[in-house]
Amino acid sequence: MQTSIIRSTGSWIPEDVITNEELVASYNSYAERFNSDNAAAIAAGAMDEVPLSSAEFIVNASGIERRHVIEKSGILNTDTLVPRIEPRPFEETAFQAECAMKAVTPALEKAGVAGSDVDGVIVASSAQQRNFPGMACEIQDKIGSAGFSFDLTMACASALYGLHIANGMIKSGQAKRILVCSPEIMTCINVHSRRDVHFIFGDAASAILVEADEGREGGWEVLGTHCQNKYSIALRSDFGFLNEAERTVQADYTPGLDQDGHKVFKDVVGFAPTVAKSLMEQIDLAPEDVRRTWLHQANIRMVDMIAKRILGRDRTPENAPAILQEYGNTSSSSVVINFEQHSEDMAAGENGVMCAFGAGYGVGAAAVRKR
Repeated sequence: MQTSIIRSTGSWIPEDVITNEELVASYNSYAERFNSDNAAAIAAGAMDEVPLSSAEFIVNASGIERRHVIEKSGILNTDTLVPRIEPRPFEETAFQAECAMKAVTPALEKAGVAGSDVDGVIVASSAQQRNFPGMACEIQDKIGSAGFSFDLTMACASALYGLHIANGMIKSGQAKRILVCSPEIMTCINVHSRRDVHFIFGDAASAILVEADEGREGGWEVLGTHCQNKYSIALRSDFGFLNEAERTVQADYTPGLDQDGHKVFKDVVGFAPTVAKSLMEQIDLAPEDVRRTWLHQANIRMVDMIAKRILGRDRTPENAPAILQEYGNTSSSSVVINFEQHSEDMAAGENGVMCAFGAGYGVGAAAVRKR
C-alpha cells in the first residue's frame, strides 16, 4: 500500500471583522424592534418574545470573541442580517470558487506543485454555492488539472471526510496527488436573528494537498484516517432546492439553521472522542505518544472535554490549541487552519491527531506524523 503525505496546507481569512459587541448591538436592535412591533401578540401568548443577547453570554456560551466575515455591513444591518454579495455573470469565477482559490494557491505554492500535476480536486464544505456544475469542477479548471473532481458535504467534518477519501485513493494507487479544499461561507447559512446561533459562525477557506510518498523530504505522513456517523436532526440547516416548492404550500415557511444546543453538546462530546480513539487503536497509537490534537472549533467547552478524552490528560494551549476566540466556528476549515497555525513547532517523528465533528452527526479523524 502506498503511503500518503500531507504535503502542504493553505488558508484564507477574510479581512472584515465583527466583534461580539458589534454583533450584539445589531441583534438587540433587531430583537427590540421585533418585540415592539409584535407586543400585542406576545402579550396574548400567540408569539414568543425574541430574547436579548450580550457579549458576556456569547463568551460564556462559546468562547468566541470575534469572527472574520466575507462582508460585514449586511450582517449588521437589522433589515437584512445577511452578507451582501453582488451577483456575477455566469462566465466569471463563482464567489465560493474565488474564496477557495485564496487557500488553494498558497497550498500549491508552498508545495512547489503545479495545478496540472493534481489528479483530483475535492471541495469538502458545509454547502456549495450551486448544485451543478460542481464547485470542485470549476476549481479544477482554474488550476489546470485534467483529473477528477467532486463536491462533498458533511458539515463541520467535511474537510476530514475529504482527507479520508484522498488518503484511501492514494494508498490504493488510484491517484498520486489530491487537493481537498473547504471554502466555508457560514455567515450565508447562519440565521443572525436567532439568539442561540447568531454569534457562532465566521467565514474562512482552507486547502490540503495530499500526495503519494515518492521520497520528497518534509510533510506529514498520514498514519490513518477514520470517519463515522450517527444520525441526528438536533443540528441542521434546511436550506435546499425544495424550499420554493414548500413555500407554494406554506407561504411563510422560513428554512434555516437551527439546533438543540444542549443535546448537540452532550451527544457530540460523547461521540467524537470515540471515533478518534478508535482510529488510534487501529494504528496502535497510544495517547501518551500524541503530542497534539487539532480539533474542530465549535465551542471552547467542547474543545476542552473532547481533547481531554482523546489525550487522556487536561487540555492546554500546547496540546490542543484553540483559535475560535479569533475566528468563531468556520465549519470544516477550522481544523485545517488550526493545524496550519499550530504545527510548525513540532519535531520530526512527533505525532498529532485531527478530529472534526458536526451535524449529521459526522465525525472525522486523522493521525499524522511529522517527517
